Amino acid sequence: MWAFSSLFFHSQTIAQVNFLDTPQEGQKVRIVHGECFLQPKNSADGEAFPLGKGFKIINRFPFALVSRVDSYLEIYNFPQSSNILRIGQSSAIEIRRHYHLFFFQGSALFSKRITANWKFETDATQIDVTGNGTWLIETTEKRGFKIILLEGELRITNGSKSISLDPGELLLVGEKEDQISQKIQIDLPLLIKTCRLLNNFQSELPSKSRIISAAQVQALRLKKRYEAVVGGVKDNKLQIWAIKKKNSK
Repeated sequence: MWAFSSLFFHSQTIAQVNFLDTPQEGQKVRIVHGECFLQPKNSADGEAFPLGKGFKIINRFPFALVSRVDSYLEIYNFPQSSNILRIGQSSAIEIRRHYHLFFFQGSALFSKRITANWKFETDATQIDVTGNGTWLIETTEKRGFKIILLEGELRITNGSKSISLDPGELLLVGEKEDQISQKIQIDLPLLIKTCRLLNNFQSELPSKSRIISAAQVQALRLKKRYEAVVGGVKDNKLQIWAIKKKNSK
């Protein structure tokens, strides 16, 4: 049973564990901003450990990664060598296995060059993701998922329905089986400028040049440019707000 809800609200003193003391090779916390924690699922009294730069996380499944408001972290070598996981603010994600994550809430960025099969869940939705590259995933109001591919290739499967994504495309997955939206073209250059999971970190993603290339290709292909604010799934309906850019004078 998880007991980490208080971590979002209270500044409590929690015993610190430095995973660098272990001789085994593990996933390394490379960047921490604000307050982020690791919590083993069966820890006594909901005990959680604050994460700091340089800490190594040894695989003790399952465990949860939690970030408070205005907090975020980056883990290197997740789930394998040279791959990156970034977690946004106010997130709680259970790592059940290397490629199996359960989202209580929040957002994350994945960067992985080798094709792999992932499973992402909430308490209402389960999807399978196959592919490689860099992508964003976020829980929606209805406990579904919003996924944006920045570079690479992905195939999203919900039940019997499966859709492939190209860079600069967004997909909404609802809580019902087979509920997947049509692919939505987003303004990738605008997203790159405004996305915190891309810009709030001191280190650059290894895939940065590929993300920029994907944005340049999209800019050349689009005849019309939009600044789009994409909502979520509400009352089983897709909501999108798009504002056309004004021509500069």
